[in-house]
Amino acid sequence: MQSKDGDGGQSQPASSQRCVDDARSPMMGDELRADVLLRLRKINGQVNGIAKMVEEDRYCVDVLQQTSAVQSALEAVSRKVARNYLESCVTEAINSGDPLIYDELMRVIFRHR
Repeated sequence: MQSKDGDGGQSQPASSQRCVDDARSPMMGDELRADVLLRLRKINGQVNGIAKMVEEDRYCVDVLQQTSAVQSALEAVSRKVARNYLESCVTEAINSGDPLIYDELMRVIFRHR
């Protein structure tokens, strides 16, 4: 399944969730999924706390410190998911000889830097 995009007319997979499409290969292992979900729930709590700080008209520097903490926490989640993507999806595609993985990887790298 291929689709054309505005990326110089190059073909790309119709689904960007390459590993999900393969029933034998889940996107994340149970342990990583649990860790990522826990981190995201904590981040959600932090964001709700920041909203409350804004509602209470708290000192801007305090709000900025909390937003910085959330950004760092999200970055940590992104690193975990990116490593999983490289270790599973990308490695699997390279080992199977799928040349389209290089185009996908370039789009992912330059979109999420």
